[in-house]
Amino acid sequence: MDFALDYIWYAVLGGSRVRANVYAPLIVLRGLYGPIPVKLAEEILIDLGKSRDEVRGSEVVRWLARWHHSTLEEAIDDVSFFPAIGGQIKHKELHQALVNGFAELEKRGLVVRVAKEMAIYSPLDKIIDLIRNGLASDISQLSEDKKRRCAKRTALILGHILAMYPQLPRRGDLPKETEDVLGEALEPCVVDDYVTADEIVAPLFENFVSSMYEEAGRLYPKGTPAKAAKMLREVASIFSPLISAASIIGLETSKALVDSWRRRGFNVAEAFYALGLAALAAGAEVNEETADRLLYAASFAVQEVAHPAVVLPILAALRPLGEKAPNRYVSLLAATSELEVLDQETVQYIYDALQQLKDRLSKAEHLWPLVEAIRAYSNLLRKHSADLKNRWEEAVEDMWQLYSKIRGRSAVVAPEGGLSAQRLFDAIAKVYVLAVALENDVLAPLVQKYLGDFVREAEAVRSVLDEAVARPEELRKVVENDADFKEWVTTRSPIGDAGRMSKMLTSWFMHELARYKLVHAINERGELDEKKLKEAAEDFEKAADIDEKLEQWNDYLASRSLALRTRVFAVKSWEEFHKTAEGFQKLWEETEEHLDPIAEYLVTAVGSLGEYLVYQAAFGDKERAEKLLKEWRWLLDYVPEASVITRLMLRLFSVGEGAKLDEIVYAFWPRILQEYYPALWLLAGILQKDEALEICKQLSRSEVCVVAVDAAASSQEATRRFKSFIGKVRPNIVKVMRRAHRLLDRVDGRSLVEVLAPGDSRTRLALMLLAAVEGRVDAVRLHGLLGSVDYRNNVNKPLFRAVYENCGDLDGEGCRVALLKLYYLHF
Repeated sequence: MDFALDYIWYAVLGGSRVRANVYAPLIVLRGLYGPIPVKLAEEILIDLGKSRDEVRGSEVVRWLARWHHSTLEEAIDDVSFFPAIGGQIKHKELHQALVNGFAELEKRGLVVRVAKEMAIYSPLDKIIDLIRNGLASDISQLSEDKKRRCAKRTALILGHILAMYPQLPRRGDLPKETEDVLGEALEPCVVDDYVTADEIVAPLFENFVSSMYEEAGRLYPKGTPAKAAKMLREVASIFSPLISAASIIGLETSKALVDSWRRRGFNVAEAFYALGLAALAAGAEVNEETADRLLYAASFAVQEVAHPAVVLPILAALRPLGEKAPNRYVSLLAATSELEVLDQETVQYIYDALQQLKDRLSKAEHLWPLVEAIRAYSNLLRKHSADLKNRWEEAVEDMWQLYSKIRGRSAVVAPEGGLSAQRLFDAIAKVYVLAVALENDVLAPLVQKYLGDFVREAEAVRSVLDEAVARPEELRKVVENDADFKEWVTTRSPIGDAGRMSKMLTSWFMHELARYKLVHAINERGELDEKKLKEAAEDFEKAADIDEKLEQWNDYLASRSLALRTRVFAVKSWEEFHKTAEGFQKLWEETEEHLDPIAEYLVTAVGSLGEYLVYQAAFGDKERAEKLLKEWRWLLDYVPEASVITRLMLRLFSVGEGAKLDEIVYAFWPRILQEYYPALWLLAGILQKDEALEICKQLSRSEVCVVAVDAAASSQEATRRFKSFIGKVRPNIVKVMRRAHRLLDRVDGRSLVEVLAPGDSRTRLALMLLAAVEGRVDAVRLHGLLGSVDYRNNVNKPLFRAVYENCGDLDGEGCRVALLKLYYLHF
């Protein structure tokens, strides 16, 4: 630290008190936000009254615009923060200069001190004003040709901001074809001087743009589109001198991108460029054709994002284009809904956008947007149903109404037998509707209301998909002769390969049917049915074989994983489990081989990692498992639910530190029954008892909530009362009341709350594993008993029952096998 401070004082500031006073405000901001772009830094200093002649072209400014060794970065962070909160640094002259610099920034409103939290922050709107004004002045001096070039560069920067990839690509680092496609976008221009530093988007600018788009995305579902639109205009105004150029180049550039993609596919850099072009042009007046083309190109970028947190800002940024090209915006919504991990606000945004567009869709002359809307509804219901808890029936009905439009048109024009666009549209839309029933037992009756025997319907529609795969020449002619169907094919794949799309759809639906067989692989006695398990495993393997040939590695790994896990469920001994689970090592090696830092692949990779880690901990090398956990913890944490349960499972085998109750609550809160939130928050140390009781008053089942909070607070009387009316709270327990009473008599209020709180089997598994790690045998067995009656129509029943029957000894092989099977079922 002392060496770093000396370096800053002598090497950077030249040991000059005068120089230190000039640049101290910039050092403070540098500590808050990382490197400050050169022109922006100059504008900030000039705004503070520093000499224009001194700061223009200053080496100090340039030094502060670059990243440095971690030792120097830590020193900059410390020296910028300590003086602001009354702390001290040893270098007295530097300390005093920074105190004065912070005071200057505070007086100008560029930083604010929050004394209570001992924190400081910078209101970015004032800094953004400096960027906006500086850019307007500098761009006004450019020729029209240079403005067009700069608009392309700005699009590349904006695309990388939205995708959360701040590192900008450079010539020499990209394939030649990509460099040719990006062209002038790879050349820095005046915009870089204000928003990038060291070839990386400046963190302060990235934070501002992302937060503005995200807030706009939150406002749309709240019924305040005018406020959302105002925020979007505020972002657009930063680049207003380039907006008109962006609208001109948007159409021609997106056409060029798509043409090249249809020859060879696309890569990440190109997709992000397309995303930035669309976002930049969204601030201009563009016609429907341009909006449609920009959205089409941008939709492929969504599938390449690294983190689900960026999806909402992207959807908001492109909303103005969606108003002009609603059909294409629906396909963007469908593409984003495919992501396995989305936050609740994004799910709500997608659903509300579909609700607003459904009337326009039902009147559309084309069928492909209806299919895309049905795909979006299906994805939300299958993958994110916990975030739509109170709207299931409404969502299924809307999805069915859209499918009815397709079915009605198909019945009128479809010929008898043979492939046709109408028959294919009907089959494709139906598989998305059926997938909801196949994947979710709770939603199945809602679908059954419209489709009847959905298993029989699924087998029938599968035959149509098989037919499309078996008749490639006939399928090709359908694409050639029907513009509507061709549009759907190219919407899903820029290369427009209908044969490939039909194989991918067939593989996916085969996977869905196999999953249904797995989940319902029980006989009339409620025991695992080995024959059904074998059939499901074989179907998963068939789907994996198709995906391997197509090099669809994400889908291949998902099906291969489920095939292996399905075979695990049939084992009867520890030795047999060990032998069967060896396949998880090869699966993880394949996952590493094809590792791709995009959202969908990372979710699948989390599963492969967890499967292999648990296998190593249970049967292999615990030291290797510890090492792998440390090395790949970043990946495991990408899916918080999987991370929590995997770490708890590992802890059972003495690997890692496990997870605490507060982590379970944060990861699983949408899946917890509402009346138990306050009690769990109390147990996790998130709330005090009086705060928890206050929340109880706002809930419909407030009486249950209050008793649960009292029980969680170790009230023996409340625990006794809770046990006395447990049959009313959870009616299913009545069926096993005699066995349950023996366990209920021995558990405390905390365990009782945890046993009653889960809203689904995954949450129950998490809380059960926590109890197992903490040695609470009776709580573990009670979880197993309730699980066996809560999920009585699927494989959860015998697997949870095995926990109840075998976990009297938590270290016994029978208990370990039972817990392992439940882990592999859920992850």
